[in-house]
Amino acid sequence: MKKNSLLVLLGLFIFIVGCSQSGESNTATTSNDGKIDSIDEVSASRGTLHCTRSATATNATPFFEYTIDYKNGEILRLHSIEGITSEDSAVLDEYEDAYKKISSYYTDLKYYDTDVIRNSNKVTWDTTINYEKIDINSLLALEGEEDNIIKDGKASLEVWLELAKKVGTTCVEE
Repeated sequence: MKKNSLLVLLGLFIFIVGCSQSGESNTATTSNDGKIDSIDEVSASRGTLHCTRSATATNATPFFEYTIDYKNGEILRLHSIEGITSEDSAVLDEYEDAYKKISSYYTDLKYYDTDVIRNSNKVTWDTTINYEKIDINSLLALEGEEDNIIKDGKASLEVWLELAKKVGTTCVEE
Protein backbone atom coordinates (compact mmCIF):
# COMPACT_ATOMS: atom_id res chain seq x y z
CA MET A 1 0.00 0.00 0.00
CA LYS A 2 2.73 2.48 0.93
CA LYS A 3 4.71 1.58 -2.17
CA ASN A 4 1.73 2.13 -4.46
CA SER A 5 0.89 5.46 -2.85
CA LEU A 6 4.50 6.58 -3.14
CA LEU A 7 4.66 5.63 -6.79
CA VAL A 8 1.37 7.40 -7.52
CA LEU A 9 2.59 10.57 -5.76
CA LEU A 10 5.92 10.51 -7.58
CA GLY A 11 4.16 9.86 -10.88
CA LEU A 12 1.74 12.73 -10.29
CA PHE A 13 4.62 15.02 -9.37
CA ILE A 14 6.38 14.24 -12.63
CA PHE A 15 3.23 14.89 -14.66
CA ILE A 16 2.24 18.00 -12.70
CA VAL A 17 5.50 19.76 -13.40
CA GLY A 18 5.57 18.66 -17.04
CA CYS A 19 9.14 17.43 -17.16
CA SER A 20 10.95 18.44 -20.29
CA GLN A 21 12.61 15.67 -22.24
CA SER A 22 16.21 16.08 -23.25
CA GLY A 23 15.63 15.09 -26.86
CA GLU A 24 19.08 13.50 -27.05
CA SER A 25 19.66 10.02 -28.40
CA ASN A 26 20.56 7.17 -26.10
CA THR A 27 24.09 6.87 -27.46
CA ALA A 28 26.75 8.06 -25.08
CA THR A 29 28.79 10.94 -26.35
CA THR A 30 31.08 13.29 -24.53
CA SER A 31 30.31 16.86 -25.48
CA ASN A 32 32.54 19.89 -25.15
CA ASP A 33 30.32 21.30 -22.39
CA GLY A 34 31.32 18.48 -20.02
CA LYS A 35 27.84 16.98 -19.66
CA ILE A 36 27.69 13.33 -18.67
CA ASP A 37 25.28 11.09 -20.59
CA SER A 38 26.38 7.63 -19.51
CA ILE A 39 28.46 5.65 -17.06
CA ASP A 40 31.15 5.34 -19.76
CA GLU A 41 31.83 9.06 -19.43
CA VAL A 42 32.23 8.99 -15.66
CA SER A 43 35.59 8.55 -14.00
CA ALA A 44 36.06 4.84 -13.42
CA SER A 45 37.12 5.11 -9.80
CA ARG A 46 35.67 7.84 -7.57
CA GLY A 47 34.09 11.25 -7.95
CA THR A 48 31.14 13.58 -7.57
CA LEU A 49 28.48 14.47 -10.11
CA HIS A 50 26.33 17.59 -9.99
CA CYS A 51 23.07 17.15 -11.87
CA THR A 52 20.13 19.39 -12.71
CA ARG A 53 16.98 19.22 -14.73
CA SER A 54 14.38 21.64 -15.96
CA ALA A 55 10.62 21.46 -15.85
CA THR A 56 7.60 23.68 -16.15
CA ALA A 57 4.58 24.08 -13.90
CA THR A 58 1.50 26.27 -13.87
CA ASN A 59 1.93 29.31 -11.61
CA ALA A 60 5.28 28.01 -10.36
CA THR A 61 8.94 27.42 -11.16
CA PRO A 62 10.25 23.98 -10.20
CA PHE A 63 13.92 23.31 -9.46
CA PHE A 64 15.92 20.08 -9.24
CA GLU A 65 19.54 19.60 -8.18
CA TYR A 66 21.35 16.38 -7.34
CA THR A 67 24.83 15.76 -5.98
CA ILE A 68 26.07 12.20 -6.29
CA ASP A 69 29.19 10.84 -4.63
CA TYR A 70 30.20 7.59 -6.32
CA LYS A 71 32.92 4.98 -6.41
CA ASN A 72 33.44 2.29 -9.06
CA GLY A 73 29.95 2.78 -10.54
CA GLU A 74 28.22 2.61 -7.15
CA ILE A 75 26.38 5.57 -5.63
CA LEU A 76 27.69 6.14 -2.12
CA ARG A 77 25.59 9.20 -1.27
CA LEU A 78 22.82 11.03 -3.11
CA HIS A 79 21.80 14.53 -2.03
CA SER A 80 18.81 16.00 -3.81
CA ILE A 81 17.26 19.42 -3.50
CA GLU A 82 13.94 19.66 -5.28
CA GLY A 83 11.21 22.17 -4.96
CA ILE A 84 9.00 24.84 -6.33
CA THR A 85 8.88 28.62 -6.20
CA SER A 86 5.50 30.33 -6.52
CA GLU A 87 3.53 33.34 -5.37
CA ASP A 88 0.42 31.12 -5.22
CA SER A 89 0.03 29.73 -1.69
CA ALA A 90 -2.31 26.96 -2.93
CA VAL A 91 0.47 25.65 -5.20
CA LEU A 92 2.95 25.80 -2.33
CA ASP A 93 0.47 23.97 -0.06
CA GLU A 94 0.02 21.21 -2.64
CA TYR A 95 3.74 20.59 -3.01
CA GLU A 96 4.46 20.89 0.70
CA ASP A 97 1.77 18.29 1.44
CA ALA A 98 3.06 15.94 -1.27
CA TYR A 99 6.67 16.22 -0.09
CA LYS A 100 5.68 15.64 3.53
CA LYS A 101 3.58 12.61 2.59
CA ILE A 102 6.42 11.03 0.61
CA SER A 103 8.91 11.83 3.39
CA SER A 104 6.65 10.17 5.96
CA TYR A 105 7.29 6.77 4.35
CA TYR A 106 11.01 7.07 5.12
CA THR A 107 10.78 8.37 8.70
CA ASP A 108 11.97 5.12 10.29
CA LEU A 109 14.64 4.35 7.68
CA LYS A 110 18.08 5.27 9.00
CA TYR A 111 20.39 7.06 6.56
CA TYR A 112 17.46 8.32 4.46
CA ASP A 113 17.10 11.89 5.68
CA THR A 114 14.47 14.29 4.40
CA ASP A 115 13.51 17.82 5.29
CA VAL A 116 10.66 19.86 3.85
CA ILE A 117 11.29 23.59 4.14
CA ARG A 118 8.66 26.23 3.42
CA ASN A 119 9.02 29.98 3.28
CA SER A 120 6.85 32.72 1.82
CA ASN A 121 7.28 31.74 -1.83
CA LYS A 122 9.17 28.44 -1.92
CA VAL A 123 8.91 24.82 -0.82
CA THR A 124 12.12 22.78 -0.81
CA TRP A 125 12.46 19.04 -0.33
CA ASP A 126 16.01 18.30 0.81
CA THR A 127 16.90 14.60 0.81
CA THR A 128 20.12 12.76 1.56
CA ILE A 129 20.45 9.00 1.09
CA ASN A 130 23.61 7.36 2.38
CA TYR A 131 23.71 4.18 0.31
CA GLU A 132 26.86 2.97 2.07
CA LYS A 133 25.00 2.63 5.38
CA ILE A 134 21.30 2.32 4.53
CA ASP A 135 19.52 -1.02 4.92
CA ILE A 136 18.97 -1.81 1.23
CA ASN A 137 16.38 -4.52 1.99
CA SER A 138 14.29 -2.06 4.01
CA LEU A 139 14.59 0.51 1.25
CA LEU A 140 13.44 -2.02 -1.35
CA ALA A 141 10.56 -3.06 0.90
CA LEU A 142 9.33 0.55 0.77
CA GLU A 143 10.02 1.29 -2.89
CA GLY A 144 9.80 -2.09 -4.57
CA GLU A 145 12.42 -3.66 -6.77
CA GLU A 146 10.93 -2.67 -10.11
CA ASP A 147 12.26 0.60 -11.59
CA ASN A 148 14.73 0.96 -8.74
CA ILE A 149 18.39 1.94 -8.96
CA ILE A 150 19.44 -0.97 -6.74
CA LYS A 151 21.37 -3.59 -8.70
CA ASP A 152 23.01 -6.55 -6.97
CA GLY A 153 22.39 -4.94 -3.57
CA LYS A 154 24.10 -1.64 -4.47
CA ALA A 155 22.87 1.72 -5.78
CA SER A 156 23.91 1.68 -9.43
CA LEU A 157 25.15 4.95 -10.91
CA GLU A 158 24.53 3.59 -14.40
CA VAL A 159 20.86 2.86 -13.66
CA TRP A 160 20.41 6.26 -11.98
CA LEU A 161 21.89 8.04 -15.01
CA GLU A 162 19.64 6.07 -17.39
CA LEU A 163 16.51 6.97 -15.41
CA ALA A 164 17.59 10.59 -14.94
CA LYS A 165 18.28 11.06 -18.63
CA LYS A 166 14.69 10.03 -19.42
CA VAL A 167 13.43 13.15 -17.59
CA GLY A 168 16.02 15.49 -19.08
CA THR A 169 18.59 15.50 -16.28
CA THR A 170 22.09 16.64 -17.16
CA CYS A 171 25.17 15.96 -15.08
CA VAL A 172 28.70 17.33 -14.92
CA GLU A 173 31.59 15.89 -12.99
CA GLU A 174 32.89 18.18 -10.26
